[in-house]
Amino acid sequence: MLIQFWNRKYQILQDHFQSGFGPRALLCSVNRPFLKGVNLKHNNQTEALEMAQVFHELGYQVDVVNYDNPMAIDYARYEVVFGSGAAFQNLFLKETTRLPRTILYQCGAYVPRSNAASLRRLEAVYRRRGVWLAGSARLSDAGIGPEQVVDGLIVLGNEVSAAPFRALTPRPVHEIPLFFHQMVDADDIIRARDLSQARRHFIWFSGSGMVHKGLDLALEAFARHPELHLHIHAAIEKEMPFVRAFHHELHELPNIHLDGYLLLQSPEFAAALPGSAFVICPSCAEACASSVLNIAGNGGNIPILTRECAISLGDFGVPIEDTTVEAVEAALVAASSLTEPELDRRQRATAAFFQREHSLEHYHQRLKAAVQAILSA
Repeated sequence: MLIQFWNRKYQILQDHFQSGFGPRALLCSVNRPFLKGVNLKHNNQTEALEMAQVFHELGYQVDVVNYDNPMAIDYARYEVVFGSGAAFQNLFLKETTRLPRTILYQCGAYVPRSNAASLRRLEAVYRRRGVWLAGSARLSDAGIGPEQVVDGLIVLGNEVSAAPFRALTPRPVHEIPLFFHQMVDADDIIRARDLSQARRHFIWFSGSGMVHKGLDLALEAFARHPELHLHIHAAIEKEMPFVRAFHHELHELPNIHLDGYLLLQSPEFAAALPGSAFVICPSCAEACASSVLNIAGNGGNIPILTRECAISLGDFGVPIEDTTVEAVEAALVAASSLTEPELDRRQRATAAFFQREHSLEHYHQRLKAAVQAILSA
């Protein structure tokens, strides 16, 4: 049974579109959506399908391998290797007389900078609370640094996430905005929203790494403002040391609500959107935070974000100027002080911006254009 699982996970899926002709491209990403269909818990599965479709449209036979594949790969078969992870990096660890064209797909923030930011956030919590919550950071191995030798890089997000790579390498760096999964009509959510009530309510929706993403900052800021309500949609029970450290805020304050993790395809997801006017994320390092995209894109919830979320705020969002409790508090005060007509303008502008700039179609177009630009250089 274990051998069957291993073989299935680490097999190379040959010529996914069964085109039977054209140069070969190896996609180093996640193979689950090609084997089992898309699971909406993470955007990367839809991303993988879009990557494959781009190369198919460009005339390539597309092979797919899971990004963490530890087995030997015959890279000599390929004209292009695209993606990230061990399956991508191992190309540069082998003796060869010919390298294929290579494009690094950077789906997260620049790892050394992200690690440093996460460690600083751990230290800040340690100074305030006397506990080192390593399990609530986001720390990862930086790898071999293939950005130095690839033909080009594609980075999710905006100029904030792309800037570290541009400072590091002369290779072309293309930033592209990530998409949200369209589950409901934002106009319907906006029509159902009572701003006189929703103006005091804020959604928190994220994956793991509660300190990295700044939930500690939000909890302490909301503790200072009992008139404002934070609705937490996250699997915080997976980070019990964090839960224990912030027991008072999480379990004893009437304005902080543990409303449970949301599945995008569930009725609860749509039901959670109208009651809050805002979505908040004071993260220290992201590459276009997909959880924020899914809330703002589907509900028009006004984003309250640090610049490190790598999502443009236009004239509708509320910036969090630093990863401190005071900065989060200042953003909360500014957001909750907006007039209802201004809130209405901003929620509609939010929905329009995310539907235009963060649609799946726009992501596909930008991804295809970036791939073409790198391969034609």
